[in-house]
Amino acid sequence: MRKISLILLASTTLTLAACDGMDTQTRQWLGTGDKDKNKAFEEMEAPDVQGVNATLEKQAKDALDKGDISRAQQFYQQLLTSEKGTKADKLRYKIAYAETLRRLNKTDNALSAYDEILTEAPDNLDAQEGRGLTLMAMGKATDAGRAFSDIMEKDGKRWRTLNALGILFVTKNMIPEAMAYYTEALKFSPDNPAILNNVGLSQAVDKNYPRAIQALEQASRIAKSGERRRQIDLNLAMVYGASGDIDTARDIAEKYLQGPSLDNNMGLYAHLAKDDDLAKTYLNMALSGSTTFYERAWDNLDLVEKNTDGSTAPKKK
Repeated sequence: MRKISLILLASTTLTLAACDGMDTQTRQWLGTGDKDKNKAFEEMEAPDVQGVNATLEKQAKDALDKGDISRAQQFYQQLLTSEKGTKADKLRYKIAYAETLRRLNKTDNALSAYDEILTEAPDNLDAQEGRGLTLMAMGKATDAGRAFSDIMEKDGKRWRTLNALGILFVTKNMIPEAMAYYTEALKFSPDNPAILNNVGLSQAVDKNYPRAIQALEQASRIAKSGERRRQIDLNLAMVYGASGDIDTARDIAEKYLQGPSLDNNMGLYAHLAKDDDLAKTYLNMALSGSTTFYERAWDNLDLVEKNTDGSTAPKKK
């Protein structure tokens, strides 16, 4: 956006007189020259909409960094309604908007958005990757695996695809294979807290609690404050709980939870510590990254137990 500086002379009253005493350059700048009287005003026709779009996009990215996905979605919706912007800009807005849908667990809408994008740009790897992640969140592991395999053939250095393939191997109880993919992902995105979080959870699934705790603590140190660190720390608390260290689990969890929410999670951790199979199932659930995972601890536990051996979970306090 062009900036116009106005110098205000408050000590005198300015009278606009005839322009006869002005030189040619000044006359032209003011729009009084013979060559182009309206040029200066035409050049001041802003606001520059491209600048507005850039500001909105920055606000969206800032919201994402803070973990405020809903707010980011609102900014991307505004960008999608803008008539300005290049074709590449509009494609980028669409992909980012679909990403917010996926991260908000609006998987059906996200899948539709990615399919629409890929109709327009079938070779776009960002959209292909987002679609694969959405399929994985929907529990369509086979379709997701096929999508990620196609991406790997085109670009084997995409950390999100490598990370996702690691998660898929965990769901098949193939922990060494998962670690190989996480290791590869970390080569292309060193010290990425999202990858380290999954390393920790995957080691916990394998009951390797010391390494799981080490990876999650490193992820927590690296993660910025906000929703991402909260999620990692609550994963860390769950792993401590599953390992039997309930006191440390409480110390971590009470930074984020109070009252009934804390009590519910502490009950869950205690229950996991006595049931390895249930702990493994629940750790696998954590890999899905659900935003409501911890707030619905006992509801999730009821569901897990009904889907495993039909036993009844301890009653909520």
